[in-house]
Amino acid sequence: MIKSVNGLLAVAGVASAAVLDLPVVIRDSYSSVKLDIGTPPKEHRLLFDTGSSTLWTVSTACTEESCPYGNGQWYTRQYYNASASSTGVDLRTSSSIPYLGGNVKGETYMDTFNNSEDTVEWNQTFLAVNESSWRFITADGFLGLGFSSIAEANTTTLVETLLWDGKLDQPRFGLYYGKNLANEGPQDGVLSIGGSHEDMYVDGDVVYAPLSKTDTYELWRTPLRSVNILVAQDPTNPNSVVETEVGKLPTTHLANGTFPEANVTWSTFGYGTAVFDTGAGRLAVPDDIIGAMYFNLGWDYEALLEGRQRFTCEAMNASWAVTLTLGDGAPEDDVSFSIRGDEFLEPGSQCMPPFDSSDQASFALVGAAFLQRYYSVFDFGADKVAEYKPRIGFGRLKEEFDWKYQS
Repeated sequence: MIKSVNGLLAVAGVASAAVLDLPVVIRDSYSSVKLDIGTPPKEHRLLFDTGSSTLWTVSTACTEESCPYGNGQWYTRQYYNASASSTGVDLRTSSSIPYLGGNVKGETYMDTFNNSEDTVEWNQTFLAVNESSWRFITADGFLGLGFSSIAEANTTTLVETLLWDGKLDQPRFGLYYGKNLANEGPQDGVLSIGGSHEDMYVDGDVVYAPLSKTDTYELWRTPLRSVNILVAQDPTNPNSVVETEVGKLPTTHLANGTFPEANVTWSTFGYGTAVFDTGAGRLAVPDDIIGAMYFNLGWDYEALLEGRQRFTCEAMNASWAVTLTLGDGAPEDDVSFSIRGDEFLEPGSQCMPPFDSSDQASFALVGAAFLQRYYSVFDFGADKVAEYKPRIGFGRLKEEFDWKYQS
């Protein structure tokens, strides 16, 4: 059924500025939020992804062959039905999106969206997908949180749609993954669109790094100055535990005149970048240094890949940390963010080597393993593209909100 675009726009009307606090749902390691689409509204679960920019959901045009595994152990997919929505508009363009882990293809639509509390209603462009190779995600589609400059034709991101319509309190979104990262039990994570809640979640300050810009902003990408590995001298000695501080390089409590086992920094010589991607599960470090990083942790990277060495749970301890230093201006303006060995090991997860290769020199892909350790703020800096001054910030979680300190 084809409807009038003008008619659709009249439905949503004008909403006052707001913050959309969307509860985070984690199933089988995938993190998503719920939004209502169409009239009457139907709930859809979308995996939020700062590494892409297009919103898409599977549609009733899918078949078992074109969109397999719709009924999984942890989730049964809900399919968008344009014919059943009185406000759905076919924009008569199609797109296909290749991702690192899968591909989708579909038609471009516009329809009304609501958050679950019905506090904000707006018109949103998206892909109604009829082909998807994302077999195992516990969601109906993706919520792209990058910039509209790389969104598919005739679409804009959800955040920028709301931002440009004047429906958000602030030009930012904040992310807290929650205390419980497992499949079962109550979860309290929240994706806040139009604001952030660092006053509630953060112990201390949020420390920011500016984004890299080429011709335009595309992803949440920062300059990567260097990568550091710090290993305390004796992992069995409680006084040799590595201490991390947001914005600064980590330290040890070793006695004066005692040197750590390793304290090595690899510079990117001004060519490095780091992309912060909620759609990625792990931390991927520059390919040209990954072997040396594992060597300084006492491991042989090639032997780990080939199965000649097995990474042990005992190695995931507080005696070492990996640190990304961000910046491309004066070195004194750089900021550093760390994750300690024991912070890679989530409750119930397997003991695996803590980071992968990004398959590129001087490039790091920073996924959920890192982001879950912080409260994250993705700030556009303004509500008009020409005035954007985007930055990304991280704050250390208060213990009562940190999954690591839960019994």
